[in-house]
Amino acid sequence: MSNFIDIYINERKKVVPAFCKICGNILQSLEDTASAYRNGGCKDCFVSFLEPNRSLKGKEWEPNKKEVKDWLSRKKVQFKPMYKFF
Repeated sequence: MSNFIDIYINERKKVVPAFCKICGNILQSLEDTASAYRNGGCKDCFVSFLEPNRSLKGKEWEPNKKEVKDWLSRKKVQFKPMYKFF
């Protein structure tokens, strides 16, 4: 039998996040959500922190709070909603 069925059954109880575990921002796109589901951080956090450092420092590496704070201040993250309801 194929491995697809086994993977689907094993991931059935995995929760789809609404916030990035690294920076705490709301996931605003499908790419952000898919990256947070697979890698543990939004697309920007994965590209900036997780991907380069996990290959050097180990699979479970995560940045500390100071690194995240410095990066967010440089990036000047501001919440801009994709949709307006009012």
